[in-house]
This record gives sequence, structure tokens and C-alpha cells, in this order.
Amino acid sequence: MQREILAVHKGENCPQRIVTCDFCEFPLPAIDLAEHQEVCGNRTELCALCNRYIRLRERYNHEIRCNGAPDDVVESSRDVRPAEREPGAPRRQPPPNEFSRRRIIFTIAITGIAVLIGSLFLQRK
Repeated sequence: MQREILAVHKGENCPQRIVTCDFCEFPLPAIDLAEHQEVCGNRTELCALCNRYIRLRERYNHEIRCNGAPDDVVESSRDVRPAEREPGAPRRQPPPNEFSRRRIIFTIAITGIAVLIGSLFLQRK
């Protein structure tokens, strides 16, 4: 590559050039920026004016149209289905602790078996 073109490539076109995320200002290679911003932009922050959680990717538009009238209740910015708005709507119950204990024991047992098999196969003679 010619020197004149190399400078432009490094500054504007190179997929390995370092750029910063629009949401968190984290430096990363340009090739990874779109994937990072897809995740990072979905994080939320509380709007001090209306007391709602707003996605970072929506913050600029929200700040323009936010009327500043604070809500009494902190709410999510996601759409809420009508059934979730009803005060008597049943909520999903978390799994009982016994399920969690069984899952942990099962995971430990499988890990132990994997270590045992791995040590048998990788034994040095």
C-alpha cells in the first residue's frame, strides 16, 4: 500500500482502527463496534426529568420530547401488555429453592465426572 493511501486507510477505512462506542465511550476495533453498540445501546438509564428508564439508544430522542413531568412510579421503557397492567394479574413464580439445589448438585456431579474422565484419558504413562 502506498504511504499516502496508508494514512487514509489507518484513519478511516481500517477495520482494526480504534473507535469509541457512542454510548459508553469504550475504545474497541471498528470491526466490533456494531455488535458492541447493539448490546450497549439496550442498557437503560433513569431519566431525571420523568423518572422512567430509557434505553441509551433512545436517550437523545427522549430528551428532545420529554416533557419533564415526573412520574410517581419508576417504570420500564418497554411496552407493557394489557394483562400486565391489571393489578390482579397473576405473576410468574420463581422456581422453588429445591430446584436450584438439585440443579447445582447435578452440575457438580457432571463436572466431577468430566474431570475424572479427562484425567483418565490424559494420564501420562
